[in-house]
Amino acid sequence: MRRRVSRWFCGDDFPGPARGGRFGGCGLWVRVVNSSRIVSSKGVGVGVVQLGVNESFADYLIEGVLGRGGMGTVYLAQHPRLPRRVALKLLNREVSADPELRRRFEQEANVVARLDHPGIVGIHDRGTHNGHLWIAMQYIHGSDASRLNPRDVPVDRALRIVSETGSALDHAHSRGVLHRDIKPANILLSSPDTGRAERAVLTDFGIARLLDSNTQLTSSGTFNATLAYASPEQLSGERVDHRSDQYSLGCTLFTLLAGHPPFAATNPGQVVAGHISKPVPRLSSVRPDAPPALDEVIARAMAKRPDERFDSCRELTAAAWESLHGRPPARTAVAPARIAPTALNQNPPSRPSVPSQAAQPARPPQPAPEPAAAGEPSPSSGFRDALGACVLAVLLGCLVAYEVVSPREPVIRAFLADGEPRLAPYAASGVAGGGAVVLLLCGAVLLLARKRLGRALVVLGCAGYLASLAPVRFGYDSPAGTTGWTMAAGVGLLLLTVVFAMSKPTARWLRAGRARR
Repeated sequence: MRRRVSRWFCGDDFPGPARGGRFGGCGLWVRVVNSSRIVSSKGVGVGVVQLGVNESFADYLIEGVLGRGGMGTVYLAQHPRLPRRVALKLLNREVSADPELRRRFEQEANVVARLDHPGIVGIHDRGTHNGHLWIAMQYIHGSDASRLNPRDVPVDRALRIVSETGSALDHAHSRGVLHRDIKPANILLSSPDTGRAERAVLTDFGIARLLDSNTQLTSSGTFNATLAYASPEQLSGERVDHRSDQYSLGCTLFTLLAGHPPFAATNPGQVVAGHISKPVPRLSSVRPDAPPALDEVIARAMAKRPDERFDSCRELTAAAWESLHGRPPARTAVAPARIAPTALNQNPPSRPSVPSQAAQPARPPQPAPEPAAAGEPSPSSGFRDALGACVLAVLLGCLVAYEVVSPREPVIRAFLADGEPRLAPYAASGVAGGGAVVLLLCGAVLLLARKRLGRALVVLGCAGYLASLAPVRFGYDSPAGTTGWTMAAGVGLLLLTVVFAMSKPTARWLRAGRARR
């Protein structure tokens, strides 16, 4: 008989039956109490009672095992009062007895319960029974994304999965919640049903945390993310925000299509070095059907610096769709992968789920209308971006016209004619204004050509133009006495130009041009 010793100690098997002794994997002294429980030298149970079919736990009727992990087991169970099945996550006794892990587990229930989104698994109930913490969650019949064969996953389907997951993440981020462990094994895929397409559902918020929370739910030095999908800031111990989840989502997209993580290696040090310092591999080198523009999207999502990534997961998926089609996908049902769906649901903590129920044949997909996946670009997005660029061009034109009709030109001519020193500052401002206008015109041309340098030139030109108004500010009035409207019009146009140059529509306009190249 062999009993599993929890990963809380070292994750190896205990070689019973025996009265006990020193455990070779981690040197822990253990003794066997009975056939279902092993106790450590601290008197803490390191095993969990195995629940069989038709057994009852906290009034839930057990129907089978969905998966096992180092910290607990997930069962398929019948709700005691409602006609529905749930995924019952049951933690091992020693985990339930640890105050830190208890807080983490209770936070998972609290965090997920406040998230109301079709792409996030729902929480029904939680509690403690016979010394075990448990949580009842929404049951998803199907598989998880880690079991997909990349040869059976077209690019469109992978983008749908990532788009729906990204929508769920954006919802969680808007509620101040980070997931911090995005990976294919934590994305459940519901089996296509009659009239319904496959749906991606995000699960396992077990190491999620609230943004700006000061609560420490992990022991010092403990790393709680899957290494292959961890962001550089997670690995270096820096502060993380929603862009860390976006990095992991980019890794997930790469994995779904390539069949392996971006920085796959047998040595953990090489994996860490890849995330921190190596360039992102090009997906198109292993997936010829993936457009090269998608490489740029993934590279930006996985940028080493968080401020170089997309602002949201929605922007990431919108850019991915545009790189593939230049438009949203067709609204048809997605064919399932050629693997038999299993009764698989939420992963046990810290380990991917392992299906244990007998495989069932997949149903053929039924074409049906389906709403566009969240995160895909709308047909009007390109029009809005182009409109923003046009508004910026109009503002630049107004600045040029302002320079032409402003009263500084006669002043410059007067200065050149009689050389009066009092007009020297104003004449210099006219020269500076002309130079600033040249910068603005160059920036406008580059912006319309979707060059990122154009935005920098526009901002520099605006700054130079504002400086050219300094003589008016310090009392060098024009002969026409138009100092007031000169300042008001000039500063107003400059502010509007800077706002539109730095706006999101302009940024999307530039990114779209970069992706097309």
